[in-house]
Amino acid sequence: MSSISIIICFYNAGNKLMPTLQHIKALDISSITACELILVNNNSNDESCNIIMKELQGFTLLPWRIVDEKTPGLSNARLKGIAESQYEYILFCDDDNWLAPDYIQKAIPILKSNRNIAVLGGYGEAVSDIKFPEWFVKYQNFYAVGEQFPHNGRVFGVRNVVYGAGMIVQRKAWEYIVSKGFTFFTLGRTGKSLSSGEDSEMCLAFQIAGFDIWYNNSLRFKHYIEPKRLTITYLQRLQKGMSSSGYVTQFYRRFLFGYTPKITRYFWFKEFLYSIKEILLFTNKNNIKRNIAFALYLIKERNNYNVTVKKIVTLCKELSKKEIGK
Repeated sequence: MSSISIIICFYNAGNKLMPTLQHIKALDISSITACELILVNNNSNDESCNIIMKELQGFTLLPWRIVDEKTPGLSNARLKGIAESQYEYILFCDDDNWLAPDYIQKAIPILKSNRNIAVLGGYGEAVSDIKFPEWFVKYQNFYAVGEQFPHNGRVFGVRNVVYGAGMIVQRKAWEYIVSKGFTFFTLGRTGKSLSSGEDSEMCLAFQIAGFDIWYNNSLRFKHYIEPKRLTITYLQRLQKGMSSSGYVTQFYRRFLFGYTPKITRYFWFKEFLYSIKEILLFTNKNNIKRNIAFALYLIKERNNYNVTVKKIVTLCKELSKKEIGK
């Protein structure tokens, strides 16, 4: 028997929450010991809370409550949800995710089969009110939908993370990396900002600590995508937000694959010069744009960049230390 905490973080999600909550109400939790629903209000100023209270009025399948996190950012909201939760597993359900009724029922046996699984991800299917544009399939992973790995099981190699939508985290594994000093250096989405990376950061930290990231396509949910998000302009903003988080997560990834940078006083400037060199050498438009963006980021963050990288490297070294009985 197992227990699970479902965490839904929301910001001005009044237009999306009703179907999400209706799918929560339809979940089959008959084979688990305990389940709770925690809804984290990340500084909303719309009718989100009223909609939740109206939709869940009289709902008794599992206890639920709304908690507030005033500090903007999905990372902060998730940390609040984790702190408020109490059960063995933590399921992050975004405010526009429609979990299949058997999502938890199928997930628990997988998690129980291998205690080294820190994170289990599922398969998101995109739904919207309009027909999807032709380019969508090519870029669907940016929207946290589609296949995450060629086969079920441990995620490794180039794509060694799973997206945060529908992610289930083992609490003991989370508590372990926190005891080692883990904290988010990526803020996650904040208001109109489309920065991200907190899910990748978490997955990479778990792997450095020796845990596994897992994927199973039998865990299904629908991800509702608003029509206004299905434009090239929005996609470009989304890509830019994800690229900016990569400036942080790249050092986890490099450490995982055996590279530890030597951080001198002018480390940020060396990175800047390398970016300029890449701009001059590359002919691919996307690579040029990526390196221009990174060069501008380095100029902006030059007073903080070295400090942040040092903290990440120190954390990675601590996480990588082998301990008996982990």
